Amino acid sequence: MTIRELNGGDCKTWLFVAEKTREAVVVDPLLEKAQALWDLLRSEGLKPVLAVDTHVHADHLSGARWLREKAQIPLAMHEGTRVAGVSRRLKDGETLAFGELALTVLHTPGHTTDSLTLVGAGAAATGDFLFLGALGSGRLDLPGGDAAAHFASLGKLAGMDGALEVLPGHDYQGRQRSTLAAERRENPVLTPRGLGEYRAWWEARRLGPADWMKAVVQANLEGRLDASGVSIPQGVSACASGGACAAAPAHDDMPHLAPADLARMLSEKRELTLLDCREPAEYDDELGHIARTVLIPVGEVAARAAEVPSDKPIVSICRSGKRALKAALALKAAGRKDIWVLTGGMLAWNEAKLPVVR
Repeated sequence: MTIRELNGGDCKTWLFVAEKTREAVVVDPLLEKAQALWDLLRSEGLKPVLAVDTHVHADHLSGARWLREKAQIPLAMHEGTRVAGVSRRLKDGETLAFGELALTVLHTPGHTTDSLTLVGAGAAATGDFLFLGALGSGRLDLPGGDAAAHFASLGKLAGMDGALEVLPGHDYQGRQRSTLAAERRENPVLTPRGLGEYRAWWEARRLGPADWMKAVVQANLEGRLDASGVSIPQGVSACASGGACAAAPAHDDMPHLAPADLARMLSEKRELTLLDCREPAEYDDELGHIARTVLIPVGEVAARAAEVPSDKPIVSICRSGKRALKAALALKAAGRKDIWVLTGGMLAWNEAKLPVVR
């Protein structure tokens, strides 16, 4: 049996192949790559037997219905899904058997109500239920997201072997897979804590779904086979727990930027003005600061707006994100444009193990 990732990008499609029979299960296919996927299956003599979506997607169009119609195979999702065109509804604990391979279905809600994980052959295709390292998991502030449900779903991993491979639905840092043991060490959603603390941790990461994500969800609920009425921005970690959002959170009108996205932009030598709006005593505390930041305490930003360079995009930074939002709004009132707020502030930056100056 072999397991392969087919896209090589941020969105992952996993292919489970039973070598003896050449039967294949396709997990989370993308509509934009569906024809290429079909061509690959045919060129390698593989027989698709099932297309699975791990949940209703919010950041890309599903190719599962396209594959169902092209290959005349079932489209499978959790039994609680509202997606049109699903022909096989999967129950928690059910086994999918084909060739020499058996995959167990786990209902793992939290990111969405219909999220599922497939476990078998020493691996788990987790969809957006669990990502790698500091990315945590899929956001819980999209329709159907629920921190208590996610907390309970994580409990299903407790007794599993640490050698189990984790195959995520996304990764925004070029990785393909990890192990459960590594995630227990490095993934913040697996940090031991009670439900109340877990809820609070997620509450600090609420972004609010962007309008384009709502449109994608609706298109996938309808099982659309084209991208009409849907516009998907490129290069944003939209579904990550601290993901960049292409539209504003519900409580403000400032775009937010995930730590991983800011780190990538800095590595690409993008011209940015980094505004740290904490107090001077915090600048060199245990959280440190990002190199080449301009320090102006939030209470002074309005009066000192002229000191903030206006020829480059601005990223506003504080400890957790709240003061950074206030500073960004003050700069906007002063006429500045192209302003981002660093999601989660220096707490999230440190949590992601990104470089700091102390």
